[in-house]
Amino acid sequence: MGTLRGKFMVTNAPDVELDGKPDRLGAGARIRSGQNMLVMPGAIIGQKYLVNYTRDAAGLLREVWILTPDEATASRESLNTPFLNVWPFTSNDTLNTQ
Repeated sequence: MGTLRGKFMVTNAPDVELDGKPDRLGAGARIRSGQNMLVMPGAIIGQKYLVNYTRDAAGLLREVWILTPDEATASRESLNTPFLNVWPFTSNDTLNTQ
């Protein structure tokens, strides 16, 4: 399964919101900051971020990468070429939601 982009907020780990809808972190899920450091879900409860993420075989969130402002607004040449687009958006909003 490919990497997706969305608006992410931890509500009460492992429960999260993704694009305003309830979702859940899988067992062993990892959240990485814009500096590529591991982030504990409890440390960011209630904070909104624009992220890239992947899901596990059960459909739970497996990897979450918090984007820096530069990453969030970077132009992507493959945006209109779905076959080549390895970072597809799930929403049209590309601004950091903090």
